[in-house]
Amino acid sequence: MDQFKNQFINGQWKKGSSEKELEDFNPFTAEILLNISSANEEDLDEAYEAAKNAQKKWALTTPAEKQMLFVKLVQVMQEQKEEIIDWLIKESGSTRLKAELEFQSSISIITESSSFPHRMGGTIIQSNYPNKENRVYRMPKGVIGVIGPWNFPLHLTMRSVAPALATGNSVVIKPASDTPVTSGLLVGKLFHNAGFPDGLVNVVVGKGSEIGDAFVEHPTPKLISFTGSTEVGKGIGEKAGKTLKEVALELGGNNAMIVLKDANVKEAAKAAVFGKFFHQGQICMALNRIIVVQEVYDEFVQSFIDYTSKLKTGNPNQNDTFIGPLINKNAIERI
Repeated sequence: MDQFKNQFINGQWKKGSSEKELEDFNPFTAEILLNISSANEEDLDEAYEAAKNAQKKWALTTPAEKQMLFVKLVQVMQEQKEEIIDWLIKESGSTRLKAELEFQSSISIITESSSFPHRMGGTIIQSNYPNKENRVYRMPKGVIGVIGPWNFPLHLTMRSVAPALATGNSVVIKPASDTPVTSGLLVGKLFHNAGFPDGLVNVVVGKGSEIGDAFVEHPTPKLISFTGSTEVGKGIGEKAGKTLKEVALELGGNNAMIVLKDANVKEAAKAAVFGKFFHQGQICMALNRIIVVQEVYDEFVQSFIDYTSKLKTGNPNQNDTFIGPLINKNAIERI
């Protein structure tokens, strides 16, 4: 666990250069899991430089070599599954059910990404000039900046990192402050243990107020991937636009479920309970509104109440707990 008190840059665990520390809490027990020495802009420069240097060689690696490393990554994750599950539970407040689901979805992303090196096909198109042809090549962008979220930290960080690497890029991850391990440091460790080259995956942990703007505005990354709130995403898009960087933004959701009169009402109610309360509703795809036609309204409401009343709340590490803790005190106060 001690290695997670540091930054992960160019294949090395090093103490952050900032004078500040980031406290990593267990949201259920309020126990401090780690005190992490934060990164500053000097560390950020070092991470982006390492990623830039590593990417040049990585882009020339054969598709077969890339693919074999992803196969090894899946093997490493399966071997370290219990450690990964444990961190998802104690750091992000995931129930065991949710942590298992997140682990499997992360494996699926990596498995799919392992096919990308062989799918980087170009195109030959006709030319307006006689005896000529136009060739279109697909090339890596270079360095990708990934800002990880706290709600599905491993899955959503891996969803950006694995495809980026599979298509010949390198990454620098800034994990969420509430989940610095599962949305960043653990990811760096997994890729390192699988044998990926040093510098290809780097992780800088720090408050957005100290390195957030610099992470986005830095001249090295060609694209910023962010999953999180709409408000923060707007700010990232604005800052990236000033330097003509591309962005990939997955922001807040506002989701409706519609129940019609020919629905299986009990199954619809069960699905609604899952959609509303899974991971305490802290998901962009969680239900915000349930619209039920009048003909089945009373039956639906009663079924919804019946299912909800049976949900077990409490310790997320227990197998039958469905609702665990909210991520922090701010979330409690807001709700």
